[in-house]
Amino acid sequence: MPSNRHWIESLSPWPEEFGLGRMERLLEELGEPQRAFPAIHIVGTNGKTTTSGLLEALLDTEGLAVGTYTSPHVLGWEERIRIGTEPVDFEAALGRIRPAAEAIGATQFEALTAAALAEFAAAAVEVAVVEAGLGGRLDATNVLRAPVVVLTNVALEHTEVLGMEREAIAAEKLAVVSPGAVVVLGEPEWEETARAQGAEGVVVAGSSNLALAIAAAET
Repeated sequence: MPSNRHWIESLSPWPEEFGLGRMERLLEELGEPQRAFPAIHIVGTNGKTTTSGLLEALLDTEGLAVGTYTSPHVLGWEERIRIGTEPVDFEAALGRIRPAAEAIGATQFEALTAAALAEFAAAAVEVAVVEAGLGGRLDATNVLRAPVVVLTNVALEHTEVLGMEREAIAAEKLAVVSPGAVVVLGEPEWEETARAQGAEGVVVAGSSNLALAIAAAET
């Protein structure tokens, strides 16, 4: 049997059809780890990873046990899943979810996301910072019911999946908002869209990644 690292590298990063069905089944098999902690969900076109890293540092400085999931990696897979700002045992994290992921035919990103959520639950983190992959509505991370959502910005990207206009793309990204959540915005024009999704509060922090991270941490 190939190592867990070789296994994850062999998986397709893209599904044949976008949807949350596989992800929901996988998490059900794993005992719904995403319900074990509150999360701050980071969506947007640019600046997600930077904002996530800054937010991770702020929460860690406050003494919170924080888990962080970002993508893609730069130097190695281990960068993607961290607890307390340190990478987890990547082989062990994949081993925790591999049988269930193989059984349902999970994609690479679905398996990685499940591994992160399972590690956070096992470590009893107090808060997780989770960066979305593509869009939001059909992204594997859209299982969190996060009380805080950050939308960094919106530009034309992956238009074949997300839509041909910024307004459509913003709606796809803000579809991760659960009723009662607070949304932190880098651009004020998306406040109405956020509230239409059920946001209880909206904070317009400005375009700075640091300002977004501070606003999310304070929220």
